[in-house]
Amino acid sequence: MSDEGESNGWREYQKLVLSELRRLDSNVEKLGDRVDRAVKHERANRQMAEAALVADTQRLSLEVHALKIKCGVYATIGASIPVIAALVLKQL
Repeated sequence: MSDEGESNGWREYQKLVLSELRRLDSNVEKLGDRVDRAVKHERANRQMAEAALVADTQRLSLEVHALKIKCGVYATIGASIPVIAALVLKQL
């Protein structure tokens, strides 16, 4: 009878262990899903930040080119003023 009692006790413990293993497996799967979602979210955030950085870099590049053109125009105007002044004074 004691073998039967021990085997009954083991069967109940076995059921408890199996239910805990199932619960832990379920928790691990849920945690894995949460991690996957978080990684996807962070990846999307990083891609948006990179796209914004590329757009800002392109905008700044265009602004630098525009300033170079303006600088060239202003330098030409500035250099031509003394030449025009000299020509006008020579005509007088």
